[in-house]
Amino acid sequence: MVNLWFWCRPWTGLALAGLLLDVDGVLVRGRSVLPAARRAFKKLQLPNKDFLFPLVFVTNAGSCLREQRANQLSELLHVKPSQVVLSYSPLSMMRSLHQKVIMVTGQGPITEIARRLGFERVVTIDDVRKHCPLLDAVDHNPRPAQPTHWESHLQLLIDVILTNGSPGSAHLPMCPNPQLPIIICNPDLLWKSPAFGHGVFVLCLEAVFKKLTGAELHIEALLGKPSVLTYRYAEHLLTSQMTSSDGGLRTIYAIGDNPQTDVYGANLYDRFLKHNTVTAATASRRVSTATGQAVSTVMEPVPEEEVLVPLACDTCVCVSQVCTGVFDPTSPPPEDQWAGLEPALLQPRHTTVDVEEAVDMILQREGFI
Repeated sequence: MVNLWFWCRPWTGLALAGLLLDVDGVLVRGRSVLPAARRAFKKLQLPNKDFLFPLVFVTNAGSCLREQRANQLSELLHVKPSQVVLSYSPLSMMRSLHQKVIMVTGQGPITEIARRLGFERVVTIDDVRKHCPLLDAVDHNPRPAQPTHWESHLQLLIDVILTNGSPGSAHLPMCPNPQLPIIICNPDLLWKSPAFGHGVFVLCLEAVFKKLTGAELHIEALLGKPSVLTYRYAEHLLTSQMTSSDGGLRTIYAIGDNPQTDVYGANLYDRFLKHNTVTAATASRRVSTATGQAVSTVMEPVPEEEVLVPLACDTCVCVSQVCTGVFDPTSPPPEDQWAGLEPALLQPRHTTVDVEEAVDMILQREGFI
């Protein structure tokens, strides 16, 4: 029998570090768990199946319930829903919006997702289509392997925005003032395939809106990695896993495969922690090529009624960028794909072959091997 316990000092129960792990391309590829991920988690578990560190999985996926994602990860290890952050998860903190009428679009059980997040008055694209059938002339009879009708969603979303929430009413092709707030979850431009991600839909929405109105589409909030708010929520979950006997969270280690989301987001959150204030004099940057919007590099204010665990962490380290997912060291993306991003925030501390090598580095850094 192979001994998989590599640390040389006993665990004291004083957690000073936490781990944020991307899922797709780091732990799994498609529906298959990567062998390196299995080996890595054996090294992270104590004999009693507890973990050396608080652990949260942060993914930009969002077409399923959090419980479903946790069940999918249970093949790798026992994962609780409270350990999973999906692209839409920070919406649960936005309680000031929960009583308002919201329209949601996307894939999966979006109505149930919205209600579980706390939203009580949910409208979908299908609801708008049924109420205003003349607005959408697309044939919706499903055919095998047919992609989602983006043109239908674009048509209805644009109409809702231009009419300020009253689709079907007369309107001019001009930007309303104020514009309805728009929240984007998951700005990923491409998947590993490479196939279009949700960010491409956002690009289309922005382009159509600007062509019709001559104005830029205002994005109220951008959620999912690399959003600082997503990392703040993930830190909240890490700290919530700790007990009163723990020593407190001081360092967050992030492992991912995407320079524009995992690496950029971790480095951005580290900058936020160093400033430790939402009023830091930090210039706005374009934090995702999936949107043309300038989004503040500091955290958006969280509604006062939502109580988060107080900030205690000092550092967020993108300890590794792995080569099992989107990142390909032999084929760097075109430079214009990173236009508007800060080059320094795209640099990880290390690049490793896989998540096992990254975990070994963390264990060594924390004195376990």
